[in-house]
Amino acid sequence: MPSGIYKRTDNMKTGQNMFGKKHSKETKKKMSLARIGKKHSEETKKKISKNHKGRSWGHKYQKGHKQLNSGKTHFKKDQMSGNKHWNWKGGITKLNHLIRELDKYKQWRSDVFKRDNWICQTCGNRGGTLEAHHSKKKFITIIREYNIKTIKEAINCKELWDIDNGVTLCYECHRLTKKR
Repeated sequence: MPSGIYKRTDNMKTGQNMFGKKHSKETKKKMSLARIGKKHSEETKKKISKNHKGRSWGHKYQKGHKQLNSGKTHFKKDQMSGNKHWNWKGGITKLNHLIRELDKYKQWRSDVFKRDNWICQTCGNRGGTLEAHHSKKKFITIIREYNIKTIKEAINCKELWDIDNGVTLCYECHRLTKKR
């Protein structure tokens, strides 16, 4: 139906169709009952299934997908982890990033914040976006000095986790330390 031909007028009342006529209660009931209980025949279901096969529907129909509406993950864990994942690049995550994801690093940050009472040691603001900064020796300097190449070596390095080498800074003050 071309748009713009059938215009709704102000004098039309709620419940009217686009031609300005109201449906009777009997007609409304017939219309609602017409759809109730209607199901596709087996032949129609087969046609729909045949038509859908071979289409690219995204992850829902890929091999390994669990049943739809199950509320669980789409793929088995072993199928999409490590070198089996489509975006695997050979385990090239930087050591710096891996260390900062460790629970021990998170505990170090928390201890520094607690010691400084969640107050920026430069501007004195409390709370906000706080960051723990290695103050006496920089994080990367410690890694290079002790020639840390693995996570295990990082965990065993005592100087990396020394809270006396940490200071609480707000985001803005921490940015200023990076310019030096």
